Amino acid sequence: MSMAPLHRSVCNALQRTASFERLKPPALWLGAFFMVLISIAPRVTAASPAHEQAKNHVTPHATSTPPHDKPAATPPKPHSLSLQEKLEQTEQAIASEQDDQKAQSLMKKADTLRLYSVKNSGRILLNEAQDNLKQGHITEAEKTLSAALTLQPDNAFLRRQRAAIRFLGNDLTGAVQDLQVALVHDPGDAQSWDILAHTQEHLHHPHQALHAYTEALTHAPLLPNGQKRYRQLEQQANGTPD
Repeated sequence: MSMAPLHRSVCNALQRTASFERLKPPALWLGAFFMVLISIAPRVTAASPAHEQAKNHVTPHATSTPPHDKPAATPPKPHSLSLQEKLEQTEQAIASEQDDQKAQSLMKKADTLRLYSVKNSGRILLNEAQDNLKQGHITEAEKTLSAALTLQPDNAFLRRQRAAIRFLGNDLTGAVQDLQVALVHDPGDAQSWDILAHTQEHLHHPHQALHAYTEALTHAPLLPNGQKRYRQLEQQANGTPD
């Protein structure tokens, strides 16, 4: 099976990567799975002025409360969702969304959240890997992402990105290994499942490819051309009906 169409799709997707100031999340088709995101929204959201005022404000009667009066109970702070919780909520929303545009928007949001999990040094290396890919240096791009993974070996996003580059370099076994690690830490990532399906297909493992794509559709039922792709893999796994 020729890799040339996939490589062209990758290069086209890389050309659409946004600048640091203007994040343009990846499009949701095959080539975009190999796109290395190099930009992200600001890492820290400033506290709202109202919150700061409330935190620092002391009412006049509070300083003169008689000893026998109990101070008013402080209301509990609302639970602030962790990055992982935000990602899981977004993945659940993707799995239940019935509108194509909303589903694609949610998938872009999920990838932005995943990129938040990468340390600053890792993002610099992602940028370098992207430059390597633009120049057609797939081996160098893989080495660069391997360096990023020495800093965060269990980061699912980095694993997925290196798997995509390994796929381009025809290291299909290495791609599967990376995706297995990625899916342990982020089992709701439909894009990792989709890349795994493509990789297993190129390894001539039709049943594994069908299983992986079934998982992809479970987590993202509105993947572009999802049902058509599923039928193709089903025919490969079970044989074309008479």
